[in-house]
Amino acid sequence: MFSPSIKSRVDQVRDYVERFISEKFPSGICYHNIDHIYDVVKGCRIIGADCNVNSLDMEMVEAAAWLHDIGYYAGYENHEEVSASLAREFLLNHGWSLREVEIISNCILSTKVPQNPQTLLEEIICDADLFHLATDKFFEKSDLLWREFTLYDKNLTKEQWKINSRKFVEAHNYFTEYGKKKLGPKLKENILKLKKGNS
Repeated sequence: MFSPSIKSRVDQVRDYVERFISEKFPSGICYHNIDHIYDVVKGCRIIGADCNVNSLDMEMVEAAAWLHDIGYYAGYENHEEVSASLAREFLLNHGWSLREVEIISNCILSTKVPQNPQTLLEEIICDADLFHLATDKFFEKSDLLWREFTLYDKNLTKEQWKINSRKFVEAHNYFTEYGKKKLGPKLKENILKLKKGNS
């Protein structure tokens, strides 16, 4: 008989990440925090459902979403590699197979900009990671990201950030069919707002 006290593997990952962030993240990390991770997990669920991903693959991409930014505790540079390393250690110690761990690690590494996903699961997490570019929260999130980046680059001005942000958004394309059909049009709307200076 199933015991409600037995947590699923993804629940174990979630608990680990929530605890890790609360204990180890600097207070100035105002974008790549637990709220962003919740958003990416939600995005993976939405896109994964649209792509008819099976339960095991969904489990792996959700685990990757929870773990993909924990490396930020050590700094901005190469945080994906740090996240993947921490993920491998945790997952192997909690019963995930070597094959599953490699798939999850590759999903995490695929979120490094410029994104270059090679599999459907990698496409899903990449689209989920930048889901906010195609939402009404884009400008709010962009401001949080600018504030966070000033922790690492004290000389970064708001005007330079706006220029960089616009270039990034204009060059971005989603990978999944969901991303292209559902997120793409809203992304174009936000690009138009950027060009009009509504940021």
